[in-house]
Amino acid sequence: MKAAGGSRRPGATFAQSTVSDKSVRLTMAAKHGDDEDVTALLDQAKRQFNEGDLQSALATLYALFETERGDAQPMILAATIYERLGDRAMAATFYAGAIDLTPNLKREVAFRAASHYLAVGDGDAALSALRMLEKHLPDDLDLAHSICSLHREAGRYSDALPYARTLAEKGQNFGNFLNAGIVLSGLGLYEEAYPPLLQAYVANPQERLALSELFWCAGNLCDFPLADRLQGELQAAYAREGVTADIRENAFRALVWSGDEEYHARCARRTAEAVFPPVASKWSRSERAPGPIRIGYLSSDFCDHATMALFAGVLEAHDRENFAVYGICHTAEDQRKGPVRERFLEAIDFYIDILPLDDDAAAELVRSLDLDILVDLKGFTQGNRLGIFCRRPAPVQVTYLGFPGSVTGVGIDYAVTDRIVTPDRSIPFYQEKLLRLDGSYQANDRSREAVERAPDRAEARRAHGLPLDGVVFCSFNQPQKIRSHMFVAWMQVLAAVEGSVLWLAEQSPLTRANLQKAAKAHGIDPARLVFAPKKPLAEHLRRLVEADIALDTAPYNGHTTTSDALWCGVPVITVKGTSFASRVSESLLSAVGQPQLVAGDLSEFVRLAVELAQDGDRHLRLRQDLIEARTSAPLFDTALFTRRLEEKFLEIAAG
Repeated sequence: MKAAGGSRRPGATFAQSTVSDKSVRLTMAAKHGDDEDVTALLDQAKRQFNEGDLQSALATLYALFETERGDAQPMILAATIYERLGDRAMAATFYAGAIDLTPNLKREVAFRAASHYLAVGDGDAALSALRMLEKHLPDDLDLAHSICSLHREAGRYSDALPYARTLAEKGQNFGNFLNAGIVLSGLGLYEEAYPPLLQAYVANPQERLALSELFWCAGNLCDFPLADRLQGELQAAYAREGVTADIRENAFRALVWSGDEEYHARCARRTAEAVFPPVASKWSRSERAPGPIRIGYLSSDFCDHATMALFAGVLEAHDRENFAVYGICHTAEDQRKGPVRERFLEAIDFYIDILPLDDDAAAELVRSLDLDILVDLKGFTQGNRLGIFCRRPAPVQVTYLGFPGSVTGVGIDYAVTDRIVTPDRSIPFYQEKLLRLDGSYQANDRSREAVERAPDRAEARRAHGLPLDGVVFCSFNQPQKIRSHMFVAWMQVLAAVEGSVLWLAEQSPLTRANLQKAAKAHGIDPARLVFAPKKPLAEHLRRLVEADIALDTAPYNGHTTTSDALWCGVPVITVKGTSFASRVSESLLSAVGQPQLVAGDLSEFVRLAVELAQDGDRHLRLRQDLIEARTSAPLFDTALFTRRLEEKFLEIAAG
């Protein structure tokens, strides 16, 4: 019989060189139909194995395999010998070949094969071995757990979903519940993720990963009491253990609740160490090919995404005499459509598709482009390909726009920022050198629609479920950005401005219920929270103009959300921050000429919002100033921004 994976196994030549004359005679006899001789070969191999003569046992087994009449026993014996020899790849191969030959041991053999495949880094082969059990063991929770884990670790969350749901419903232990919760949360199914994550946390409250995952889920559901309690536990652990604290939190999530740049840097380092390979030595070319500076922008967001809402105009505005623009794309296939995608393809000079490639192959392809600068537009966000940057396929590597913090430990040389989001006191927390632009670091697209309020404001308000009279405050940020201290400030604003409402982005039923419950707890009628359904960006901007004042979030400000509001003539009230993510709105307001809307603390935040709501003339003037800023302010001057960015790129390309 032939083992899985081919007619002849690696190492067979060496093993067969020691085959005895007796084994040869038995092999010839077995080929001619003598089952006793097959048994004799197997007995000989077992005897050699028991005597510790592993190489002779292997040689005999290979002679037996030549008869093509073996069964599971010689396959399992060969796998066991390879285990003893420390050759886990070969052990996995033989165990996998025996799975369908062992009805009574199928489960044990498949799990052994999977274990060895995982040990040599072949998760796909491990998954294939386990999936051979599915039709035989449909209710096996260990099997569901293992398959779920393999899909999750490979980033295939959608494939993991049915197994995660099985574990959430029928799970029996901490590992089952945590595995299910991570997958469900990773897919944005926070209501489904909440029960298993809570069960995992209750089962083992000292496990930091369970704590971190439940904390993230609670934040997305705006369960303020639970989120505050878990945040307190994280902060206490960090204060107690300092740099030795095992804070199991990825870099992006840390930005959402903490304004501590040292903590952000630590989480970024841990994320890099846990997820990505060591950074290769810096690559430098012996000689640069002549021609314009070659810039490669690498992202999965070259589609209808916030990144392109901000950055499309820059791609178009690049000076083609001095720069050649490469779009290095790993956008999902189902997102490669629509006008935004078409605009991207028109704006670039060269299109490079790396979606089907692993990081090694993608890095080699990028290296072959002979770029001067490779720009990451994702940072530590979902779907990044920072593993490519670890392989250093370009002489200069930059991160920009996708992640408001340090992208450390992955081969990034420079981060594009400005002097507000990264003042001098931030420099120690960045491994990258800072390219601090004049004005705001954030690109904006002046060519987008200059939306205006509807002539019939009463009808427009009615269409959006807003009151005909009264101030409309708004905050269209994602729910995880809404922290309890900011929500309290918002409720204080509503309490002080009679008849006002707070317009929020529609959320899941549980998130909505939690927000309404929190409002009621602060003495605000839940009906004063108005929820807006998700709309395409252009439609959203046409309704956003009907808002009066935007209330920001902290410590993770609105980014695109703040720019959208300012473009629509809606003043944004924010509060000074202590990190990149919490200083973005200040940067944007300064670049649009409205720094007075930045409060020093939360009490001033409330006061500014209330005063502006109660001063109709001032509000009208401010709104008009923002409308005029579309064509006059640096924030919306795409060409000016692009020239500033190009100046920095020219500096670093020259070395």
